[in-house]
Amino acid sequence: MEKSLLLTIQPIVQKTAQAIAHIIGLDVEVADCNFIRVAGTGKYNTQIGELMNAGFVYQHVMKTQKMILIEHPGFNVLCEPCPNYRHCSEQTELAAPLVLYGQSVGVIGLVSFTSEQSEYFFKNKDWMIQFLTKMAELIVNNLEDMDKKNNSEEVNSTLNLAILEKETIQKALQEVQHEVRKTDRTDKAASLLGISRATLYRKIREYKL
Repeated sequence: MEKSLLLTIQPIVQKTAQAIAHIIGLDVEVADCNFIRVAGTGKYNTQIGELMNAGFVYQHVMKTQKMILIEHPGFNVLCEPCPNYRHCSEQTELAAPLVLYGQSVGVIGLVSFTSEQSEYFFKNKDWMIQFLTKMAELIVNNLEDMDKKNNSEEVNSTLNLAILEKETIQKALQEVQHEVRKTDRTDKAASLLGISRATLYRKIREYKL
């Protein structure tokens, strides 16, 4: 089995997954085209590098190259071949394809394991979908840069996380533009990002947003 491009930059992908998880409060995992778990947070952090034996949803995502939302993992028709069918520990799953040069090279997924995580997810579902789409694009762009320029891991990691943070803050600010009062916009954006208002102000100045 040939080593995937995602696996060659595993440290970068893992740092990206950790940054996403910190921002949105859900667990994140990334699988490559060989269904190897390249990155993971929370429960999946100890399973990095392992072959996924229940990646039926991810198989579908890579085949169709379309994002999918599974509201009740373990009860969806795509889950029927899984040994955990009707006994899945996941409560919600959102998975997006990673497509490079027209080919599926992997999948990134957001997963909730608690009712609190699921409630937060569905409360912000539209934003989560937009967010994951953007994060998938960032990972693919990073892969493309690595493929074309052969940059060092350290440089790419820094670039990827900086772009990730800036793009995430921009998206959160866009989501709250309908709020009339500036303080309400700031408070809601900080809440979406899971950071304090003071930290948000500092990041806005840092990125000149």
